[in-house]
Amino acid sequence: MTTDMRFGLPGGRGDLETGGPTSATELGRTAETLGFDSLWFTDGHLTSVGSRTLRARPAPIPLAAAVASATSRIRLGFTALHVTQYDPIRLAADLATLDRLSGGRVILGVGWPAADYSRVTRCPGGDADLSEALDTVLRYWRGCSVVADGARYRVGPTPVQYPHPPVEVAAHTDESVVWAASRGYGLLIAATGTTRSMAAQAALFVSRGGSTANLRVERFCLVARTDAEAEQIARPVVKRLTGRLASLGGDEHGYRMAGPPELDPVRFLCETAIVGGPETVARRLAALRDEMGIEQVNIRPSFSGTVPLRVQQNSVRLFASEVVPIIRGLPTRQVAYW
Repeated sequence: MTTDMRFGLPGGRGDLETGGPTSATELGRTAETLGFDSLWFTDGHLTSVGSRTLRARPAPIPLAAAVASATSRIRLGFTALHVTQYDPIRLAADLATLDRLSGGRVILGVGWPAADYSRVTRCPGGDADLSEALDTVLRYWRGCSVVADGARYRVGPTPVQYPHPPVEVAAHTDESVVWAASRGYGLLIAATGTTRSMAAQAALFVSRGGSTANLRVERFCLVARTDAEAEQIARPVVKRLTGRLASLGGDEHGYRMAGPPELDPVRFLCETAIVGGPETVARRLAALRDEMGIEQVNIRPSFSGTVPLRVQQNSVRLFASEVVPIIRGLPTRQVAYW
């Protein structure tokens, strides 16, 4: 999959997993063989009782370590670690160890936990906000010492990547987009936004000093042999997904990412999800590159768990074998991004 665009897959949300003890490592090996650039793991260990607000996921760092041991090239990202919920010394050491085990393949995606999660969990660091918690981890990696009872200590190990693994922010407000840009971090845009809202976030990020090279977007994506076949499969899937998101108030990763207009099933199918045969999907992805400068896309083939595993697997294989070669052959239009 050699192209100017790079594509990632979810690795820990139940997407594409068989449920067995080796499913994550099998997914990692398959994704690497197919040429995907990265595999992404999501934080959150609570399931709401009596509602659908939260759904527990496997612990992301151990899951990523298992995949690291079974692969050699694919990058290991997080969408997104709730940094404020971790002891900073343990988090710095765990991520640095993962970076060393993987040979420098970690991407540190960070974000804000859902409000329900924050109320239940007990943060070892007290009331630290994301900026403070992340700064603490980065200081440890730069060798800054910790002082306790007059003695100084350094936190180890440190990552392979210098000065630290790339940081990407799963921003949920304009203020968080500006903060990511001002700090030189990457921006990860959630899959629920329309093309228009995605473009607005990307434009704000670039206008405040962010680089298009540091933009990454998630897109619900379904590929079939023809447009008609893909739409036939996707229509009931999108109806279920938009209904579920509407019942949660448009939540994605615990935040309101979409309102009633964006969750209209017809509009969602046409403007938010990328659905079609290989040619259609390739041209829509190439448009993100040519019109917004976006070269990093994480595809979401399960549509948040609403697509059967067999259909997901077929979609991903078609993506790798047919969509990517088409994108590679499409000329890049040279445009000024914002």
